[in-house]
Amino acid sequence: MKTQRPALRLRASILAVHGALGWLAAAQAQAEPTVAELTRPTSTLEVGAGSIGSYSAKANEYTGLRQSGAYPIVNFDLRGGAPYDSPDAARWQLTGSDLGTQRESLAADYSLQGSFRVRLGYDELLRNQSDSYQSPYLGAGSRNLQLPSNWMTVVVPRLSGTTPNARGLSPAVTGSSAIVGGVLTAPTAAQAATAKALQAADLPAFAQVDLFTKRTGYTLGWDQFIGSRWKLSFSVADEHKQGLKPLGAHSHATGGDVSSILPIPIDQHDRKATIGASFTGEKLQLQAVFDVSAFTNNVPSVSSNLWSGPGITATMSTAPSNLFEKLSLSGSYQIAPKTSVVGNASYARTWQNDSFLSDPTLLIAPATSAQARVVNQSFGLKAFNRSVKSLTLSAGYQYDQRENRTPINTYVFYDNNEAPAGTSPFQYKFPGLPGLGNNINIGANTPYSRRVQQVHLDADWQLRPGDHLKAGWNTSRTDRYCIDSWVDCVNASHATENTLHADWFGNPMTDLSARVGLAASRRTVDKYNENAFLARVPMASQTPTGAPAGSTAYDTMISLGLNGYGPPLGLTPAAAAGSALGFYFPLNNALNNIDYGYRNRISELLGMRRFDQADRDRGRLRSALTWQATDKLELQGGFDFTQDRYGDSVYGLQRASEGALNLDAVYAAGEDFNVGAFASLEERRTRIAGNSYTANSAAANVNGATAIVGGCFPTIASRNASNKIDPCENWASNTRDHTLTFGVTAAKNRLLAGKLDLWGSLTYSDARTDIDASGGSYVNNPYAGIAAAANGTVAAYFVPATALPTITSRWLDLRLSGTYRIGRDSAVRLSYGYQRLISADWGYDGMQDGVLTQVLPTREQAPNYHVNSVGLAFITSFR
Repeated sequence: MKTQRPALRLRASILAVHGALGWLAAAQAQAEPTVAELTRPTSTLEVGAGSIGSYSAKANEYTGLRQSGAYPIVNFDLRGGAPYDSPDAARWQLTGSDLGTQRESLAADYSLQGSFRVRLGYDELLRNQSDSYQSPYLGAGSRNLQLPSNWMTVVVPRLSGTTPNARGLSPAVTGSSAIVGGVLTAPTAAQAATAKALQAADLPAFAQVDLFTKRTGYTLGWDQFIGSRWKLSFSVADEHKQGLKPLGAHSHATGGDVSSILPIPIDQHDRKATIGASFTGEKLQLQAVFDVSAFTNNVPSVSSNLWSGPGITATMSTAPSNLFEKLSLSGSYQIAPKTSVVGNASYARTWQNDSFLSDPTLLIAPATSAQARVVNQSFGLKAFNRSVKSLTLSAGYQYDQRENRTPINTYVFYDNNEAPAGTSPFQYKFPGLPGLGNNINIGANTPYSRRVQQVHLDADWQLRPGDHLKAGWNTSRTDRYCIDSWVDCVNASHATENTLHADWFGNPMTDLSARVGLAASRRTVDKYNENAFLARVPMASQTPTGAPAGSTAYDTMISLGLNGYGPPLGLTPAAAAGSALGFYFPLNNALNNIDYGYRNRISELLGMRRFDQADRDRGRLRSALTWQATDKLELQGGFDFTQDRYGDSVYGLQRASEGALNLDAVYAAGEDFNVGAFASLEERRTRIAGNSYTANSAAANVNGATAIVGGCFPTIASRNASNKIDPCENWASNTRDHTLTFGVTAAKNRLLAGKLDLWGSLTYSDARTDIDASGGSYVNNPYAGIAAAANGTVAAYFVPATALPTITSRWLDLRLSGTYRIGRDSAVRLSYGYQRLISADWGYDGMQDGVLTQVLPTREQAPNYHVNSVGLAFITSFR
């Protein structure tokens, strides 16, 4: 069974209750401790073996196992040193868990209380990501991916009949089928033979490639105590990651857009060192820490043949290496018996200077590397006062600045190996680059910076013992900017958010405790700037060839109060010929990216708001209730709800909400029997709106046909004249995530004369995602203008949007465990586990053969599995 990605979401609280009940059962199974056990370090050792049935990467995502069959069970906790009641303060501990698997950990700790402590550690963690991914590329795991020598695919092989397609149309449609004169024509024998030959050569080349990441870490730490008030600390760590991960690659080199998901090798080191000092006095506490780390990516780039043109090799960069250092200071001071302050300050620098890849499509690079440098500074101070009985007041200020000091440069390049086309209207600006195409990118980097200032005022009033009322007000000011950018580079330069909150904690009844918290906040943006994209296109400040003398796209937009979207109007052909408006916004359409020298259109729709920089109203409710119904039964419940509304966002995220209802129960029937149950219902909803922008046009027919069926306009002429403001081009999607989880746990101890303890749990989760849609799009009639066709007079149809298929996942987890004590200090444990996942996700359909014509399939499957596991181990403890 093959799997790919997590199919459900479980609350951390559910898993915590689940695990806590199991721990409670194990704890109660222990006999009353002896004096020796209380005063001498006790060591434990667990040795055994387990086995899993049919292997699934997703079911074993973090188990450290790569295949089915037997695996070792080895855990130990060895402790030594003098008894706790002796004057000798020396202690040592050796621990190991999951030894023999790829999630094992080892740690050694030696200390002389009050003098020093030294720590050594080793751990590894394997994450299995997918065992259903397939690729035709040879050399997976290396930086050079090659297609087989007999690879023949050019761009879209298709085949009729029942043979699986490589890409493209359904099996019922032939590879060269086309509508010519209203007639569906079949391919010739030669064309069909070519399609079969292509697929016969290419399809067998796909092979499974397991995607995984393995992290291996080493740590060393030393604490030195100087007297009773000072402590010096030092630690170093080295973490290495290796494996294979999927990474998208895109190219225009063979015409059009072709993409593939490549198996990219992972080989990274993250080395860290920390030096710290702390002082603890009666009124003053101080800490100082200096951190330095170096991230090294040993795979700075990957090369591969293009599947659409095997003779072409493309090279793609990956994450650059970087360095980081940080100095942090923190402390607290008791000013008076009832007044204290705490503070913190830090200064950090990050920089990377990896060389750019050498690429013939990169025509101008003012520097050989980004010379990137980011500086973070922070400062905070908070004061507490308890002068009034039962009332605690606090006030705080926090300043955080992330300043990107990377120099801004202008780069000239073609996009994804694209060949030049046409002539750039900015050719005269680059006389050294003859033949500059109008599909060129002349762009500047945008080093974004941010500064946040926050003020907190809070009060905690003890109404009576056990009852508290907390309330407060927070305000924050966020400033975003780019140093030396020629125009404002961000959509929201200044934003302010104010939050009011109140929380009540109390015991309204002897056996009842409750908590209710309410918060409301409003974020306002001084002015949303839809022209921020200009910072990336410096040619917007220059006059393109053919424009009115002295005019630029930037000056025209500023003078007319427009952004790159242009006038929010339909077709007005009478725009003054030769005017800047007529040149830059012909027929009232959006600014052509050719007129600012950047291939990709990056201007925004009027009314578009990025959710993190848009006006927002947020409301939040948090509540919990605990009832000790009887001495044996405890019930808990909670309801949380958050809602965000983006009232000024015509397009983009308009609203989002999430709620969770949680119920837990624990029943202790006796000292030897416990039962627990839990349930959770979670729901998340979002609404996103957009517009399928289509340029205004004077075209009045499609092959002579003029009528439109559906939509907002009856004819091609009337629709094209209003394309830009056509309400039928608006769309919206509503997403609803719904997850129901429930489970039970039970523990029965001291069976068979007190020697047998049993524990079990059963968890079930049902998750669903529904995506509804409104709006639609126009589709031209392939029979338009064909006199013999019954619908030949119809030029286009409006096809309404419909809901996507429901994404579902159902997960069942059964765990059983029995421990039999064969002596006071030894036992045998037998465990069994069963996991079952059934899911359906339309997203995986796009990864199959015969679906997308310009994308190399990966054949990954939606996660579905059933896995059995069993384990047997011997456990002993000794002193």
